[in-house]
Amino acid sequence: MNWRLLAAAVAALLMAAPSAQAQADDLWSHLINRGTTASWTVSPERPAPRVIEASGVPGGGALRVRARRSANPWDIQATSPAGGDIAAGDVVLVAFYARAEQAPEGGSRLPVRLQLAGAPYTSLLDGTKSIGAEWRQYCLSGVAAEDFRGDLTNVSVHLATGDQTVDLGPVFVFNLGHDFDQRQLPNCSE
Repeated sequence: MNWRLLAAAVAALLMAAPSAQAQADDLWSHLINRGTTASWTVSPERPAPRVIEASGVPGGGALRVRARRSANPWDIQATSPAGGDIAAGDVVLVAFYARAEQAPEGGSRLPVRLQLAGAPYTSLLDGTKSIGAEWRQYCLSGVAAEDFRGDLTNVSVHLATGDQTVDLGPVFVFNLGHDFDQRQLPNCSE
């Protein structure tokens, strides 16, 4: 993994011009999924996802997932470990790269969650992202309402919202602690 490219991606998260590099360096020090930033697991694995080259994303690779519309959006999902503990009151940011290689009629709208990896699947952050044909970085942010153990928490992208092919690049999970000024976070709304 090319950490310089990843650091550049984090810098792109921040909107403030004069001190963007200092803020990016500070943000980067709060990454909690350092060992799994490019790791996605797809369930179920039929058809099997495949690794593709992806110029324009940190690390240069992505996972291509073909999904079919199903009764529940989570019937096909990609998950990645959160990697670190999160305490109630911590400011958390999830950022990931994605594109719709083949979108369904009406576009690709994907639910995204930072959640417990097992029942009851309690959500720390959730939102729906409109994924376009071009590579883009998407994000979710907020304050944890309760404690989440890192080994029991994951990022989940629900893919069964339509017949589509989605490419997923690296995912970053940041725990910024209790004192982080949320106004410094990127605007994660669409």
